[in-house]
Amino acid sequence: PNPVGAGPVTLNPGLSSSSTVKVELFTVAFRKVNELTFSQVPAGGTVSIPLTDKKGTPLASGLYYVVVTTDQGRTILKLLVLR
Repeated sequence: PNPVGAGPVTLNPGLSSSSTVKVELFTVAFRKVNELTFSQVPAGGTVSIPLTDKKGTPLASGLYYVVVTTDQGRTILKLLVLR
């Protein structure tokens, strides 16, 4: 995902059945800036993650890693924030 602006990013974790989804945001130095957990996301469902840190401060422009963990496995994505 390459979002522009302050709105949330919508992710489709590709679930084949209902699952808990954990989303972690890291800087390129792998410093965790935010962690979100969504329970009982339905198959084919999406989750919306805000572009903020744990304190609610908007993320600075730059590259971030998004680690999405579900009952079905783990995926690592790159997220480029442009302000």
